[in-house]
Amino acid sequence: MVEKTLNDSFAGTSLRATLQQLAADRVVVAGWATDFCVDTTVRSAVSNGFHVVVAADAHTVADRPHLAAAEVIRHHNWVWKGLITDQSIRVVPTDQLIDES
Repeated sequence: MVEKTLNDSFAGTSLRATLQQLAADRVVVAGWATDFCVDTTVRSAVSNGFHVVVAADAHTVADRPHLAAAEVIRHHNWVWKGLITDQSIRVVPTDQLIDES
């Protein structure tokens, strides 16, 4: 377990070192605050050299004043699929991840 206090799960935490110690080359991302914590962590994981798998139906957020939660989630799933990066980013439903393991 790695405690975090910022949007970025890598910032000011031992996450990168822990993943390197485990010889992980990818991270699976899920969580609360799609548009803040989850998005920042996805982008930071890529910047830190990890391949990313986002559980498309396992991140969430409350409605925002200008956009319903479902639209925030749908938008970010779309954005992550299109990021240009040296690392891979997959956005797939949880049941598919379970079937693959």
